[in-house]
Amino acid sequence: MSDEYRDGHEPFDQAVAARLAKLRAMPVDTTNLDKAIRARIAPPPRRRWPILALRPLRAVAASLLLVSVIAAAIMLSASSGPALAEPTQMAQVHQDIVSGRIPVMQVASIEQANRMLNAQSPGAPTLPQVPDSHVMACCMKSVQNKKMACVLLKDQGVPITLAVARAADMKLAPAPVMSRNGIDYRVQKVGDLSMVMTEHNGKWLCLIGQVPAERLMDVAAQVRF
Repeated sequence: MSDEYRDGHEPFDQAVAARLAKLRAMPVDTTNLDKAIRARIAPPPRRRWPILALRPLRAVAASLLLVSVIAAAIMLSASSGPALAEPTQMAQVHQDIVSGRIPVMQVASIEQANRMLNAQSPGAPTLPQVPDSHVMACCMKSVQNKKMACVLLKDQGVPITLAVARAADMKLAPAPVMSRNGIDYRVQKVGDLSMVMTEHNGKWLCLIGQVPAERLMDVAAQVRF
């Protein structure tokens, strides 16, 4: 290269080199470029949704388990101790039997009633002896999962329900006490129905009818275990 050519272009080359040196030292902001590139690239599929979807199912399962445990605890506590037969409940039992709203079995004696009740519900409480002329029908009921044998009697044409359960299974309802022949009776009144309850020989007895309480105690005096 001739000295003339080199001398003419040397200032230009120096200027270009100096410009390039400045560009190399200048910081470059690539933020907008990065955003533009990410906007055009489809995001990868998120894989957390199966876990999130399972969380509600686990919550529902936990709730159902808790409800089952509570229900089991309630049933266990209700069946572990003696039940309380409310007077209104017993009055309803009597009315349902007399009116035929619940199925009953027609019987002619206590022996027949005990056989039929035991066949229907093995281990049912045994009914005590009463004059056979009084026996009309029988059925099984339960109070808080405690078995109660019921027999419908007729005393001087008036229907009377005699309910029998194990004394360990039933509690006597709080009520005024009347004594007859050395036996204490809890006496109650529900509407036009009288009701007497007592315990005798390990049995809980309840007599209900549309008669005075003294009449029910007279019938109870005929009961023989």
